[in-house]
Amino acid sequence: MSRLSAPARVPVGMQVVVHGTPADAAVPGTGRGLAGRVVREADGTYTIALADGQVVEAGPDQLSTLADPPSELPEPVRAAAPDDLVVARTLYAAAVGEPLADPGAELTVRAVYQAPTAAFWSLRKPPEQVAGPGPSWLSWEVERFCRLALDADPVCLELLWSPRRVWVGAVGQELLDLRPAFLSQTISAAYADHVLAGFTRLAGDDGPDVEQAAAAADLLRLLVEGQALLRTGDVGVASDEHRERLATVRAGALPWEQIDAYRMELQQQLDEAAAASFLSPGPDTGRVDAWLSDLRRRDLEPAS
Repeated sequence: MSRLSAPARVPVGMQVVVHGTPADAAVPGTGRGLAGRVVREADGTYTIALADGQVVEAGPDQLSTLADPPSELPEPVRAAAPDDLVVARTLYAAAVGEPLADPGAELTVRAVYQAPTAAFWSLRKPPEQVAGPGPSWLSWEVERFCRLALDADPVCLELLWSPRRVWVGAVGQELLDLRPAFLSQTISAAYADHVLAGFTRLAGDDGPDVEQAAAAADLLRLLVEGQALLRTGDVGVASDEHRERLATVRAGALPWEQIDAYRMELQQQLDEAAAASFLSPGPDTGRVDAWLSDLRRRDLEPAS
């Protein structure tokens, strides 16, 4: 705690407290102290300009300064660099998209990481999304991921149900155990909107090129998986018919109008699955929120 003490020498310009006779002379009855600033020093006598404009002279034994320096604010807790966050704090990661025929090809990986709880107290918040460290790797901070998954984002739900897991930590397993809380009948509208937006970006007048055909097949596959989630609560395995038709699309063997007709067919099946689904109208937001709050609290606890 700061305390008043008599200085050995006071530099000009320093704020001081004048007490004793000089203070009483300036304002009778205030010998306990008046604030001012040193404006001159000569032969051990200080000239003090008081806050009210008066000027008094005082000796060093009639002055006090704050002996202790002001306390410094603690450094804010910063999140690590984006790549370090992903490397050190990933909860769960898995490959998404169609499995590639070449086992040595680069996987498309999506992941969930947890930023330090204390880092959110800073004005500089941790990133909600990080691209990397690999060229085909994208990660969401766990809160952002939960919000997206509660809105039935198809890529987030695909990540949760992916059988090609790259990493599952202890907390990542908790997230996987929470999967039913993210499911609801809103899958129908969310998947339909996602696929339609993708088709709008891809479609052209001519037949699709190789990349467009692969992207269209991935979008159609999401509609098939969405139906399975609505009917069973799991993505399951696509039927032989769908696998063959999706392979035909991926090979670029169909014109856009036939690909879009297949999309409309799958869309109708998705609507029918939602109408008959056992899933609740909306996700279990309260359960997810309770888990996330507990996760944040646990991150503040000292390591055992």
